Amino acid sequence: MLGDTTSNHREGEKQLMKTLTVLMTVFALFSSEVVSAREVNVASAGKAESLLKTLLQEKDDAVRERAVEALVKLDNSSTPLLLNAFRQAKSRSAKEALINVLSRKKDERTKAVLFAVLKDSAFSEKAKEQAVSGLSELTRVVNRSSVEELKRLHELQKSERVKSKLKALLAGLEPFPIKDNPFAKDPSSAQMHKGLQGWARVHPEIMDVEVRGKSVLGKPILLVKITDENISDDNKSIVLFTSTHCGGEEIGATSLLHLTKWLLGEGEGVKRIRERIIVLIMPCVNPDGWDARRRSGRPYHSVRGKTNTAWNVFGINIYDSKFWFGAAAAEENPEGLAILGVAEEFHPDASMDIHATQRGGTMPDSTGFSWGDFNAHSFQPLIVEEMNRAMEKAGCLAERPAMDAGRIKIGSRIPGREHNYYRINDKQTIMSHLYLRYHTLAYNCEAAFDFAVVARARRLLEIGTETWRNEFFPGYPSRQVGRWGSMSISAWGDTEKKRRKSRVELWRKMNQIHFSSITNARSPGLEDHKILSICATTTAASEKWIGFGTKADIMANLAKHNRIKFDYIEDFVRGLPVSIRTPPHYSLGYKSGEVTDAPILNGLAMRLFIPYAGAEIYDARVDGHKVGRSAVDGYIVQRGPGTIVQFNIPPKKVSGLHLVSLKYKVARLHRQGFDQASDWDLKVN
Repeated sequence: MLGDTTSNHREGEKQLMKTLTVLMTVFALFSSEVVSAREVNVASAGKAESLLKTLLQEKDDAVRERAVEALVKLDNSSTPLLLNAFRQAKSRSAKEALINVLSRKKDERTKAVLFAVLKDSAFSEKAKEQAVSGLSELTRVVNRSSVEELKRLHELQKSERVKSKLKALLAGLEPFPIKDNPFAKDPSSAQMHKGLQGWARVHPEIMDVEVRGKSVLGKPILLVKITDENISDDNKSIVLFTSTHCGGEEIGATSLLHLTKWLLGEGEGVKRIRERIIVLIMPCVNPDGWDARRRSGRPYHSVRGKTNTAWNVFGINIYDSKFWFGAAAAEENPEGLAILGVAEEFHPDASMDIHATQRGGTMPDSTGFSWGDFNAHSFQPLIVEEMNRAMEKAGCLAERPAMDAGRIKIGSRIPGREHNYYRINDKQTIMSHLYLRYHTLAYNCEAAFDFAVVARARRLLEIGTETWRNEFFPGYPSRQVGRWGSMSISAWGDTEKKRRKSRVELWRKMNQIHFSSITNARSPGLEDHKILSICATTTAASEKWIGFGTKADIMANLAKHNRIKFDYIEDFVRGLPVSIRTPPHYSLGYKSGEVTDAPILNGLAMRLFIPYAGAEIYDARVDGHKVGRSAVDGYIVQRGPGTIVQFNIPPKKVSGLHLVSLKYKVARLHRQGFDQASDWDLKVN
């Protein structure tokens, strides 16, 4: 019998060492990737592996004890390795030694293992006492969520010492008395849910409330959808509002409740918004933190994160997208996954995330500027100013951080010049994720007053019903995904739904698209002005047809193309310079990241920019073939202050290479240069 036990012990150790070897291989291979819901500290993992070997193989108890103490002192990036080691260990002594370590980690991820020890009668009294001690070190709110299970475990125990410790733990988990604090005046997450459902019952044709996930403590994470259900969604833009990733940022949630109420009202403006926009509102994405602050006026604390309701129960920043992926994310950051799920379903055209103070507090109200995420500033700053002006018109002073401080915002440190810049961290949050993945116009705002948020949100929504600068259709100016010189790449489609689908695809494939104007000829007269632009939609097409980008190379290659009308192109550029920068300028990011070189499936639009408002287009062609006016398969024109011509190539016609060309005439040429004969005369202008 003893021989069998020893054999099992050795086999268990062998299996555990195999597991450690595999884990370390994974850590080494993916040290720069997200392996679970957090970044793995490879150096710490390597040290943990060495100490675990000592713990399992060393016969000297004193040496083993030193290994235990060293493992306890390692930072908590080693916790996943320790948990895996515990699960794989076969011998009771190895498991109990690991319990000694895990119970002292003060890490919420150990909770399941500590509960398992208390359920298993095979563990020693000492191990069970350590498990209770470990639970007592966890966030109070984590244990509050398991009170009933702790009571059942208390009844299971045979040891009076263990029962006594569990009883003391349970006594400490009695609810705090409700305090008279300002937060208690606002609805709890449950009251918020009930109130929103009540509004939805009154307005079923324009409002819906959906549970999109559950928090760590199992509380609903709500999504409010407001739109006119009697009108097709095909031509509607989509705007997402989020708030309260910091549970104590009260005005974020309350302002979105006020916005929801306004959207249910009467008037031509709000009616037009409901007809043309799908408004998505997640008023409280951290209900655990919200309720903790509301009940007692004080935050819960995550031991691991050494923080409060700014993060979730596990001490994770809900908005930090590095915690949105991996096996542990569902358990440790369900709030972040709920937001990600909404974003993945709707691909919003615009978004606003509200950060705020609490009732009775104050702070400057700013828009479109993040102190935590350098990349969280939009490519449409004019919209930021529109929102700022709307807020000021409503009666609240707007802070314009960089402008008011007289400092340029930067993401990298310039030694010795820190006092001359606003240096912002480069972590990726919800705003930069929405931009990177869907080309969303993502804005954040800081707020002290509900009405100031509503004023900005109203203006953002109004913009979605207007036709913005350089755009052909009402909606948000997020369709153009790249420009170089007199040409840009834009989303295709005759409905907002099609344009959104095209935009997201083109945005994700911009690292394979090579484009530019290759001829932009200004005629000395009023007629025969010419623009010719080229676009290779894959790197393979670029290498085959554009080649080195010289006129000789391009023309020699195009002569072999069986779809392009080469004789027209040849005549078009006769006597004119033709070239394209190859490879493209580094700022365009050609071939950066992962290049799929997959074909374009959802259409392509190519825009040409003419510096004359009244330019008359008299010859427009795609691949040398004449096309007519069409928003689907042809060209459309937008005027003022210049003229923009958009060539629309539908999904089934997009190929590896396209050329678009036009000829235009003007009523009057713009002047250039300084005429020596007349411009020195001060009387002549």
